[in-house]
Amino acid sequence: MKTPRLLILAALALAAMGPALRSAAEATKLIAGYWAGTLTTPRGDLALSVEWVAAGDGKWKGTVDCPKQGVRGFAFETTKISGIAVDFVLAGLPGEPAFNGQLSADGKTITGEAVANGGGTPFRLERTKKPAPQIDPHAVPAKGEPGKGVAGKWRGGIKPVPGVELRLDLEATAHADGKLSGDMISLDQGSPRIPLGTLTEKDGAVQFDVPQVRGSFTGKLNADGSEIVGEWTQGNRPTALVFKRLAAKG
Repeated sequence: MKTPRLLILAALALAAMGPALRSAAEATKLIAGYWAGTLTTPRGDLALSVEWVAAGDGKWKGTVDCPKQGVRGFAFETTKISGIAVDFVLAGLPGEPAFNGQLSADGKTITGEAVANGGGTPFRLERTKKPAPQIDPHAVPAKGEPGKGVAGKWRGGIKPVPGVELRLDLEATAHADGKLSGDMISLDQGSPRIPLGTLTEKDGAVQFDVPQVRGSFTGKLNADGSEIVGEWTQGNRPTALVFKRLAAKG
């Protein structure tokens, strides 16, 4: 007796779907944990890490880190797993980046594209052991060191949008003629020293501009000289910025 052609085709179709169906079941088990990799941009690779924790009812909670973009421990809750597809959205970040990825057959990698503002960027994540917590050498101190004047080293952070913080160093030098000069360093973005155009301090009022990035700062020294509280303005958009004096290294 011959097997009807329709049944043969149906059997072949189910056989082809088998791996995808198994991957869908495995995905919910394999996705939990820590993943690290890169975003590949025209300006070079950016380190990227994601950690997923099951939240029950098929839902997930995640955190993402992309240090050079000032993103550390950003929480997100939109993750969709369908077959081998792993999609997640970083709602709240500029452009609301949507990551569309696929889980490899061995469950060890997720590759795909991150889409934001109409453009796409390839990404790759690999399952790995979560690194032990380390002291961040670029952390902004809780308190600054007391001192006099603006000369010295300072550190602060700007938060242009929720979930993003870019740390900045200010290094100011007082010269014999009474004038001041300095540099600013964007620690998270790995930028070189950016020279200040002007730097002035009078009766505790501090002002400087950074022509190279079209930015400026105005602030006020607090009573013990440990902080400069003010605003950073770039692109006509002011952002709160508090510089804290760093301890002088012997």
